[in-house]
Amino acid sequence: MENQIIQPRKLSLHKALKLGYLRNERKQKKRLKRYGYVLDPTLTTGEHLVAYNPRLNKVLYVSNGSESNIIRNPQQFVEDWKNNIIHIPTGTFQHTQRFKDERATLLKAKEKYKDAPVVLVGHSQSAQTVNLLANANTKGYTLNPALLKQKPNPNVENYRVRGDIVSAIS
Repeated sequence: MENQIIQPRKLSLHKALKLGYLRNERKQKKRLKRYGYVLDPTLTTGEHLVAYNPRLNKVLYVSNGSESNIIRNPQQFVEDWKNNIIHIPTGTFQHTQRFKDERATLLKAKEKYKDAPVVLVGHSQSAQTVNLLANANTKGYTLNPALLKQKPNPNVENYRVRGDIVSAIS
């Protein structure tokens, strides 16, 4: 068998979000490789994942939604739910530390991968981040966005699952 080029699979919104929520870096790397992406551990945290696809020259930025486990990370849990209860309904999410950290990391990713377009992916609270940061050069995709007090962003595609409480409120 000669050297065959195996085409990477297409990465769906659902799978990209699942990769962001994985807490095991080794598993993240292994699963990203299936789609042709390389994890950037210098920019990846528990709140977001950054990966680069050299074949496509594309950056994947996955922003996680609210911390749901108070035992795993009590400080993040409290901050995220304060954002959900206070900052999202009042339209002040862009002034939160969570948003500022996400924006700073995105700027670092854009600097590091200068010529690569960035695809932003977010779920629930992080849809706020995607909606605020997406522009003509940065496409965004969200699942069950918590979008209150925000104008629709033409550079973002929002998907909702029937029965999701956050989406119903938006």
